[in-house]
Order: sequence, then C-alpha cells, then structure tokens
Amino acid sequence: MIKLKDINKFYVTGDETLQALKNVNLEINKGEFLAIMGPSGSGKSTLMKILGLLDKKFDGSYTFLDKNISSFSDDALSKFRNEKIGFVFQDFNLIKRLSIKENIEIPMLYRGHRIKETKKRVVELLKKVNLESKINKYPTELSGGQQQRVSIARALINNPDIIIADEPTGALDSHTSKEIMGMFKELNDEGITIILITHDINVARQANRVMSIFDGELKEGEF
Repeated sequence: MIKLKDINKFYVTGDETLQALKNVNLEINKGEFLAIMGPSGSGKSTLMKILGLLDKKFDGSYTFLDKNISSFSDDALSKFRNEKIGFVFQDFNLIKRLSIKENIEIPMLYRGHRIKETKKRVVELLKKVNLESKINKYPTELSGGQQQRVSIARALINNPDIIIADEPTGALDSHTSKEIMGMFKELNDEGITIILITHDINVARQANRVMSIFDGELKEGEF
C-alpha cells in the first residue's frame, strides 16, 4: 500500500544543513496497525509529514497505492490526501468558532459536497464515537477525550484508507487514552490502516507492529 525507498530529508538554515531522515525504507500493508516510536527530535514528525503527503520535498521515492507521489502537482496531491488519509492530532485541531457538526464536515465540503448532503454522514459518525448529542456544541464545551473523538469522526468523514494519528493520547489522562486506543483498534479491525506516531512505549505496544526512529534512522522493533 505504501512504500518508502531510500528517503532522505534535509533542512537548510543559513550555512547549516540538518539531515532529519537518513535512508528511510518502509513498507506498510493494507490493514496494518503500525506504531512509529521515537523521542522528540528523532525525525518522527518529519516522517509523519511525508507519510501524510504534507511534504513532498525529499530525496528518494514514495509510492502510495502504486502511485508515485513525486509526479503529483500540489493541487492533485492535496485532493488525493483529502480522499485517502484522515488525520488525528494531539491538540485535536478543531476550530473553536465552529460547531462540532461544522468541524466534522469540513473535509466533505472540501470535496465539493453540499451542506445538506453532509449532515447524514456527520450524524452517522457521531453515533459511532458516542457523541450524537453534541452535534451542535462547540469544542470548548467538550472534554479533551470528547474533542479527540470528534477529531476521529472528522478523520473518518471521507472513508479514508489510512488514519495517521500523531501523539493522539498525548493530551489525555490514562483512562481516556485507553478509550481512544480502543477506538483505533476497532477501526483497524474494520480494515482501516492505522499509522500511530508516538513517544510512549506503552501506547506503541498496543499496535500490531512497532518501528523506532532515532536521529533520523528508522528500524524495525523497539530501540
């Protein structure tokens, strides 16, 4: 499904060049639940951006569903990303001035659906994450765990092939973290590929496969 081959990523600041990723090779099969674990500054956020089609300025090759990412224009890449990948972030990335319904339907509207077409799908997903009664609330009226469930619903709105979760439990207490990880396991059981980015070994071990990144080098298993 995903294949990274000899990926190198450099950042240039003034006279200094930093190599953030070093000869990264990675294959992810459909239906996997993969955790990529590493400390702050290890290169995991850089790798997440490349995997999530948020950055195509790198050396090496990336194929996604047999398509070479480097051949995409910026607009085509953005459209492809919106159709194929859902994102869940540590800080939820919800827009405070929009209602829960409005937050969740954004990716559908981006694809050209009308507002009257989105409500049925939003309600369906809110039922899935047990928040149907919160449809007209605003993010600030919800707990952290509820906000993360809303962000999971938003990630699912376009029926993505993959969900990339970047430190999804980092802002949550241990009980809520277990609930959120349980949701990811259920989604994976339904056939969605999950890529989990984390610094927490206990969270990583809940995935079916663990890889570690340190100083830009990716290796199978735990360091």
